[in-house]
Amino acid sequence: MKKSLSKIAFLAVMSIALAACKKNGDNEKTVISAPLRVVGQPITGTTLPLKDAQGNAIPLKGTMLAGKTYDITGDVTVNAGDTLYIQPGVMIQVHGDGLTAASSPTFYVNGTLVSDGTKEAPNTFTVFETATVKKSVGFKDDVPNDPAFKGYWGGIQCGPTAKLLFLRWTRLEYLGAPWGSNAGDYGATAGDAKFGIYMNSGANSAGKLIVEDSWFYGSKDDCIGKCANIFVSIMRNTFIKTGGTGGEGVNFKDNVFGDMAYNLSFGGATNGLKTASVNGKSTIVNIYNNTLVQCGFRQTKATRNGSINTETNTGGYIYNNIVVNCKSGLRITYQSEKGKASDTLNTSYGNSLTCIGRGTPMGGTEQYMVFIEPGQFTLKRSTDLNGYVNGQILTTGSAAGTNIGTNTASDSLKYDPLFVNYDVKANSTGRNYRVSEIPAGTDFHLKTGSPAIGAGVYPGGTGKNAMPNKATAPLLAQYGFPMKVASTGGTFNPTITPPNKDLGAFPTDGSGNQHRY
Repeated sequence: MKKSLSKIAFLAVMSIALAACKKNGDNEKTVISAPLRVVGQPITGTTLPLKDAQGNAIPLKGTMLAGKTYDITGDVTVNAGDTLYIQPGVMIQVHGDGLTAASSPTFYVNGTLVSDGTKEAPNTFTVFETATVKKSVGFKDDVPNDPAFKGYWGGIQCGPTAKLLFLRWTRLEYLGAPWGSNAGDYGATAGDAKFGIYMNSGANSAGKLIVEDSWFYGSKDDCIGKCANIFVSIMRNTFIKTGGTGGEGVNFKDNVFGDMAYNLSFGGATNGLKTASVNGKSTIVNIYNNTLVQCGFRQTKATRNGSINTETNTGGYIYNNIVVNCKSGLRITYQSEKGKASDTLNTSYGNSLTCIGRGTPMGGTEQYMVFIEPGQFTLKRSTDLNGYVNGQILTTGSAAGTNIGTNTASDSLKYDPLFVNYDVKANSTGRNYRVSEIPAGTDFHLKTGSPAIGAGVYPGGTGKNAMPNKATAPLLAQYGFPMKVASTGGTFNPTITPPNKDLGAFPTDGSGNQHRY
């Protein structure tokens, strides 16, 4: 039989771990487990950071060991050229209160950080609970008091020399502590809430942000926020309670290239997934096979959307997504409060489903949901499943290419994706659609008969299922679908799941998001 996880942790620095022998008919075979990786020296002290003789924090490098709990009592720095590697099954407890930068530790990465959790032994970054620092238990729709939005610690902030941030099977919670005097070094202002993850390579060689099979729970503002000048692969993750009264699950800015796929975003303040560059700089991120539920309702400002949003000079292949009970479906922006037009030339989209629940005509004080926001570039494609009727496309003037379509009120339940355990109608009535906590037992897999089954583009598909090819789009041709740009060329490479014949993050073949709720 296999060694238990606790034994693996105890023998973490052994060169080889042997499992017991077992017979297979007349053949006896020995299973040899691969040794746990050690990068540099093991970190055996469990209260960090260590201090030098003058009381200054010593930068951290080496390997956090499987099975250990580490208490973080001050800011942690990983120097340029150094690596902090975290074996599977590590608990990191940050002693923070979210009141000031000094009392809310942050990980500052100028080199490489790899959290190498596994499905059987995930890693966790969370807050150390005290009498005054409480975790979120039983809060569903109470933003002012919910600890999920308190921002107890400062997350992971990557400087311009950071080469790689890789999170695999890792849970991050209670993000968003305030910036202090070093805010300007990260494009922020003192007092602003820190993003859970921030990475900007600036003029340096582009760093790599790879996040796989991980969970994000609770952030004061953006969870992965305003990253720029990097390559990305954001695959098979779950984002819950991202943003208090504003903020995105993922928010990429200029010169970002890569993929976001098979992610679940539930109860986000604004968008689950957003790209927004600046004039003169491009961002191309493929956004496919994601599931977004009950997002957009804590952001009261207009023109902020509520599920998937692309803005200034951003594009990519956007396919196979499911949007349910969100403020709005896909938005390819003509005009918004903070951004100008999306890069429509380098955008290709379709084969997605949007359902807004209710079961009664839209309208009234509780109904804010629409399939597509009129007056933008977004059109309903022939391969889409939603109740939008395209309007006349303007051909002249500054708004050329936009349309003022209409949302069909009677179609509010017509496009139910038939999740295994989530009642679209029940969760769209009263204030249920404003709940930001996933109810226990919810299952976003697709039932037999779901219209989302077999509705996606995928390699080898034909007709409506054929992989898109937009020959007129130079950047789409250059980067491909999916992309390979986040490959490190070394040990830590992303595991990219290609588009599936089913829509959403939980296809029926089991190849997508592996999380359960």
